[in-house]
Amino acid sequence: MSRLHTFTGSTDSMYIRHQFLERIAQTSDISQQFEVSSANGCYLETKAGDKFLDLLSGFGVNNIGHGVTPVIEAIHKQSNAYLHTNVYGEHIQSPQIQFAELLISLLPGPLNACYFLNSGSECVDAAIKLGRLATGRSEIIVCSQAYHGSTLGAESLRSDAYHKMGFLPLIPAIRFIRFNEEADLEQITSQTALVITEVIQTEAGVKMANPDYWKKLRKTCDDQQCLLAVDEIQTGMGRTGTLFAFQAYEFIPDMLLCGKALGSGMPLSALICNQKLIQHFSKKIPLGYITTFGGHPVCCAAGLAGLNYLLQQNLLDSVNEKEQLFRHTLNLQAPNELRGIGLLLAFELGSTSKLMKAIQKLFERKILAESFLFCPTALRIAPPLVIEQNEINRVCDHIMEACNL
Repeated sequence: MSRLHTFTGSTDSMYIRHQFLERIAQTSDISQQFEVSSANGCYLETKAGDKFLDLLSGFGVNNIGHGVTPVIEAIHKQSNAYLHTNVYGEHIQSPQIQFAELLISLLPGPLNACYFLNSGSECVDAAIKLGRLATGRSEIIVCSQAYHGSTLGAESLRSDAYHKMGFLPLIPAIRFIRFNEEADLEQITSQTALVITEVIQTEAGVKMANPDYWKKLRKTCDDQQCLLAVDEIQTGMGRTGTLFAFQAYEFIPDMLLCGKALGSGMPLSALICNQKLIQHFSKKIPLGYITTFGGHPVCCAAGLAGLNYLLQQNLLDSVNEKEQLFRHTLNLQAPNELRGIGLLLAFELGSTSKLMKAIQKLFERKILAESFLFCPTALRIAPPLVIEQNEINRVCDHIMEACNL
């Protein structure tokens, strides 16, 4: 006899918090631990009635803001039609095709095929496999202080020993070079299958390379006949003022890795490359990389609606203006370094203790802020692209107050 379990526990906030800590696997011992009731624009509202300004965009997911009506409508419409039907690539699904066509229309010609997946980490793993399969080589070159995800493959691309020492052995034949160091490009050789790099090293504290670096990296990869993949999982979908950060420079990667904001709040990633390259997964080793839920029609419908919203609302046009407002307001009052581009900024405080105090003070003032994985001295400023001028002024005032500047 089956038994249907129905939740009958208290809805008291202390009980819910206890259940959250007991029943939901924790990855941090300093989680924010408030219950969200709704989200709209740049704000999260809690069950207690507090309204927090999201300076993180859900760590790069909610670029167009929370609660975007066309996205919600697209989710409802597709959910009413059908959900999952089969593993990826078996059935013709309109949401996938329409989204791929729109993305490809906004990218350089060689990037003409989309492989939709579930997450950024999975997308990175797919790039590793495709790089090795297409070239017949094994070596992967990655930049130190890069962050590409947390699956075993993506974890293997981390240079910091602390975060990966508990998961050894990782995948072999990984070589690290320094980001934006042209001399290190000599380490790319005929043994190299793939170079994978972020265009902006976000978790290192928003580090950027000079334009010539990208030209030389592209030429080196061409000379050695290896592939170049750019990880735009955090920088894509308008975050830096162009749809993808690489579009501000004079080079085209062989693979473009997208995630986070791609699904407009739904889990979705994509490996975008040339059709001939991606065919290695179906022709060289059939079913060489497969996914059950990748490119889920509801997620693709959400992503399509979100990208259309981004374009129709001309959100890219105001990103640089909003960046300058942050720069003018913060630099006017403090000498602290403000790194980055668009609405991906790092406000340097110089010490971890100062930053932790500032984050706590901002939380008390109902602003959600954080640091960076490999740069615990800088404040992450990455709000939704829809943030308004008055909200930027308010955020800057509270940052200055919280930092005692």
